Amino acid sequence: MIDVRRALLGRTDTLRQVRRAFPFLGVVSVVAACSMAPLALVAPVAGADQVSSLQAQAAQVSQAMVLEQLQIGGYQQQYDSEVAEAQHDQQLLAQVQGRIAADRGRVGRDTDQLRHDAVDAYVDAGSSAGDDALFGNQATAGAKAEYGQVASGDLDVAVDQLHTDQQALAVQQAAQQQAVAGDQAAETTAAGLLAQSRNTQAQLAAQSTQVQGQLAQAVAQQQAAQAQAAAAAIKTAQLQATRTPTTQPSEIEVGNAPAAAPVAASGTDPALNSFLQCVVQHESGGDYQIVSPTGQYMGAFQFSQPTWNEAARLAGRPTLVGVPPNQASKADQDALAVALYNADGEQPWYDPCNPAHG
Repeated sequence: MIDVRRALLGRTDTLRQVRRAFPFLGVVSVVAACSMAPLALVAPVAGADQVSSLQAQAAQVSQAMVLEQLQIGGYQQQYDSEVAEAQHDQQLLAQVQGRIAADRGRVGRDTDQLRHDAVDAYVDAGSSAGDDALFGNQATAGAKAEYGQVASGDLDVAVDQLHTDQQALAVQQAAQQQAVAGDQAAETTAAGLLAQSRNTQAQLAAQSTQVQGQLAQAVAQQQAAQAQAAAAAIKTAQLQATRTPTTQPSEIEVGNAPAAAPVAASGTDPALNSFLQCVVQHESGGDYQIVSPTGQYMGAFQFSQPTWNEAARLAGRPTLVGVPPNQASKADQDALAVALYNADGEQPWYDPCNPAHG
């Protein structure tokens, strides 16, 4: 399955590269505390140049949105992981505190029992002395000494043992408290990154809507201009036809017409590089229908459904959005893995497949 913590770093680097490549994106950092500056939209220009410029801008914003969504998914998984870890450490802390309370109770019970036994020895020894004074002979001297130690609270052995246990448990308790505090700090950081990335995504969506609106307006203007030019051309041709005799069109030699370029089949299975081949073996053993025990990761590359959906958009395959990865064909799974690799590199998958880290 995808390594979330390293994938976050890779996606952040990818987003930075995209923003450096697309100047209109301005300064945007999903890990900065400041808010994102608005995208600088291209000033409208006339005709086809305006449409081409807006189409390029819309594609760039769409690419940035896809990558930002991938990062949101990574931050969400990181946040969920930090919450689970914090809950686990809090449970361990509660167990340590319970052990401390249990040890205190045990020592208290042992102390009471010892005192009870000492009093019994005192009474038994005294009553067996006959006419002698209680504890007045050598036979009862041991019982007297035992009772004196217990009754006076001189429980050095028990107290020392209690202190030893309490010191060991106190060390464990301090370590668990520190772990819980660290987990809570990490959880807060992850929540902040997730909120910032979602804010970035929302701003990108708003700017995409604005660009799409400008593009629709520019296309409508271009179509109107083209219709007007076509009408003028027809009128001119009609005028010329009334002045000059018509001529028979020359015969077109079909054999000289250029052949149409072949269209690649949508089901073509792309070749996998050595890294992705390693991922397939490491993640699923080559089983394209496998599902992880939790049901969260599916297929040969162990995609989660959100990551699969974004990879489908990256690959230009919207019909695969929402399709469970393990139910897609081998060719489709390979195609989306290649698209994700081309957009995000080796970062989303485990290090063992990377020779530099193996």
